[in-house]
Amino acid sequence: MAAADAPVPAAPERESTRDRVSGMRTDPLRPLLRDPTVARAVGMLMATIPGPARVAEQVLTSAAEAAGVSAVDLAHAMTAGRGGTEGAPMPAPVQRALRHAVQAAREAAPTPGAGRWPRLLPSREEAEQALARFFDARVRLSAAPDDDEARRTVEDTLFTLCVLMAQPSAYAAVREAVQYVDS
Repeated sequence: MAAADAPVPAAPERESTRDRVSGMRTDPLRPLLRDPTVARAVGMLMATIPGPARVAEQVLTSAAEAAGVSAVDLAHAMTAGRGGTEGAPMPAPVQRALRHAVQAAREAAPTPGAGRWPRLLPSREEAEQALARFFDARVRLSAAPDDDEARRTVEDTLFTLCVLMAQPSAYAAVREAVQYVDS
């Protein structure tokens, strides 16, 4: 049996449940995000779509459901080819389901600039400083991927860029900040 035709475990039922304390509906993927591999896969999807974390989580779960695998197994398969230790290629049906889910998310995303509101832009100096901090933090994280402090610094600088540039996703905030500084 070829690696692409290898059987994949069935996905568990994914239904929202009610929290016993608050009575509010909870998403079963939330506890999974504590797994660094799932969080990394969500981050990869955020950059690929581009979009916010909630959209990336929806893409991960819908692709997993379409492929008949669990979200955790899909996350492990996504990160294995990106320098992971497993190195096994993703089965073709799983790749296809992921590709279709990403494409659907891209098509559903609003066009840039559509429905935008008037906003104040930061000074170019402020935007340059925020970009410099982000790029420095990214280099630091690339040098030490397991460094929690470096990961937090990247997240903090991305959040700052999102606020400064009034963008909901990290990709859009960095892109717009670079364009703003270069103009």
